Amino acid sequence: MLQTRIITAAVLLIIFAADLFLASVHVFALILGFIVAAAAWEWSRLCQVHNEHLQTAFAALVGLLALIFLYIPYDQSFMRWMLLAGFLYWLSIPVSFYMVPKLQRFASVQTSLLLLGVFTMLVTAVAIQYLRTYAPAASSYLLLYALCIIWIMDIGAFFSGRRFGKSKLAPLISPGKTWEGVYGGAALTLLFMLLVMLFADFANGNVLKLLVATVLAAGASVVGDLAESRIKRAADMKDSSSMLPGHGGVLDRIDGVLAAMPVFAFVWVWF
Repeated sequence: MLQTRIITAAVLLIIFAADLFLASVHVFALILGFIVAAAAWEWSRLCQVHNEHLQTAFAALVGLLALIFLYIPYDQSFMRWMLLAGFLYWLSIPVSFYMVPKLQRFASVQTSLLLLGVFTMLVTAVAIQYLRTYAPAASSYLLLYALCIIWIMDIGAFFSGRRFGKSKLAPLISPGKTWEGVYGGAALTLLFMLLVMLFADFANGNVLKLLVATVLAAGASVVGDLAESRIKRAADMKDSSSMLPGHGGVLDRIDGVLAAMPVFAFVWVWF
């Protein structure tokens, strides 16, 4: 199992690095569209769409919509309002955790949840393309930094939670997560941010923006992780799929990305 996990991770890392640093804008958008389609296929399964033809049709439709959004000419005003909508959506999710910490078991197709999935995936795809290509100081390195926030937050939370974890973060959603893990992940993320501020070109003149974007994106990554965990529990599924051997599904790997990327990009475009 561990060997399979390592091999899958290595292959994904090579593909990711090549796409991030070598692909043209259009090739990057095309690959992003395929990732969105794969995530949409898994999302339909979580929402209790059991017909395989409908799952495939939903994935194809969402992937096509993603490509349309990614290939249309860039418009600053459109970007600002779309990212604002994404930011407000993820801002509302912790409120929903408080009001309804545990969803009831899904007994039928969750149409409203399907539509929310389309919205979140499209906003995330646009945010990723924006950070790599169109944002002020946009570059592959800016996008990589935003993604590293999620990964470092997750790594720090895992080890600090394992060592010091006592206070449960959301026991009805994800019993293994603790506040101590969040604090440890946040500390490691802030340390990483300070190092980046010293050496990265995109940090020049953007110190306050980078600080706010990093803090909010780190928090959002935890919210995104919990949001998918809550839905998986309601769908009675451990993983979103077995598409990635040893890692579960695409959604299992990008749950934090779905929340953190729109939040980071929102700060970058509005501040």
